[in-house]
Order: sequence, then C-alpha cells, then structure tokens
Amino acid sequence: MKKPSGYIIYEGKSELNGGNIVAIVTMNSTNIKTGNMASMWILNADMKPTEASKQGKDESVCGDCKHRAVNKGACYVTLFHAPLQVYKSYKKGNYPIANDMTIFEGMKVRFGAYGDPSAIPTQILASIKAVVKNNTSYTHQWKQGNKVLKRVSMASVDSIAEQKQAVLEGWRTFRVTSDLSDKLPNEIVCPNTTKAIQCADCGLCSGTSSKAKNIVIEVHGSKKGNFDKQKLAIQQG
Repeated sequence: MKKPSGYIIYEGKSELNGGNIVAIVTMNSTNIKTGNMASMWILNADMKPTEASKQGKDESVCGDCKHRAVNKGACYVTLFHAPLQVYKSYKKGNYPIANDMTIFEGMKVRFGAYGDPSAIPTQILASIKAVVKNNTSYTHQWKQGNKVLKRVSMASVDSIAEQKQAVLEGWRTFRVTSDLSDKLPNEIVCPNTTKAIQCADCGLCSGTSSKAKNIVIEVHGSKKGNFDKQKLAIQQG
C-alpha cells in the first residue's frame, strides 16, 4: 500500500480566534531553501487559503500578523502553490488522521510552512518536538509568553525594538530587515544567506531548545516591497 503523502495532526478550533482550522504535515519537500523537511500547513478548514487571505479570514491561522494580505503585508508564502494544493488534497480526503506523533520520529520538520504554530494546541507541538531530529518554527504570537511555544519557536520580530523586547522576555528571535547592516551583536545572519546551508541541515531556528544566537534575515519574497512601505506607515502613524 502506498504511504500517505501527509497526515492530519489537528482538526478543530483555532487557538487564535476559534475558527475552524486543520493542520496537515506533508512528509517531503522540494523547497530549495529549506531542503527536504516534513512541512506543517495550518489552514482555514472551510475556505481555500487564497480566498481566506483575500477576505481577511486567515486570522484563524495567522493571528494578527502584520504581513497578512489584508494588512498589505510582505508575506512570502505563495498561497496558490503548495498551500492551495494541500487544501485541495485535504478536501479530497487524501490525508489520514495521525493520532500517534511517533510517525515523525527522527525527521526534520518545518512547523508552520504556512500558518502560525500557536493556532494549534501546544501539546501537539510538544509531542512532535519530542521525537523529531530538528525543527524550524516561527510565531508572531510571542507576546502571549507561551512556554512550550518558546521552546519550539522563534519569535518573529520586525523591528529592533521588538527584538529587544522578545529577548528580554526569554525568546530567541528571527528578525526580518530590509538592511542587514543593522545586525545586532546578539544576532547572526541566516546561514542560508551567508553559507547556502539548508534549513534541514541548520537547525538553528528551533526556539530556546537551541542555544545559538538570534537570527536576522533580509526581507524576501514577491511582496518584499511592502515591507518598507508598511514600516514607513507605522513610523508616520
């Protein structure tokens, strides 16, 4: 029997706003930057991710992230590629439900290839984290101070002020900038940028379970032009 290409790890209410969501882990990836990692997709269960984004109904999976399309943000995820295909496969019933997270044992897992991991119950994240070889994870919900999330995820920060606040609160940070010359003493530039190391082989973006420095990266993706526009609007507003 052919092995499933992915598994449903959660179907239920979003921890962010109570909306219906589904979290699916696909087992393989051809992403050049990340390398071959299992990838977690957190999706609105009732609407295509492309439509949810357009209508601002992606809050159930993205929370108050300033990079959402409804905020004219700089999100790098191309929704009509992998997220839409995963959603369509989900609706066709192609993914079985995983009740035992040891199926991911020894794997490298990208938590939140789309969606914020804080949208699903933290005990699920903890049970996967306990068996994987390494993981990457990022959350814009770091101000909630969730201890499990802190161990699993980097705090996604978009300014030096946010970076300093998150560090004071015990997080490791992943900061996006339009100018790498503002790198702080407690940061290193993403090794994919400096050494072309894939995320699968790096493992630094795994929250406080790693003792490495914080990470800074230059804004990227097709909507990166929105980053400075949004930053300027905040400064002027």
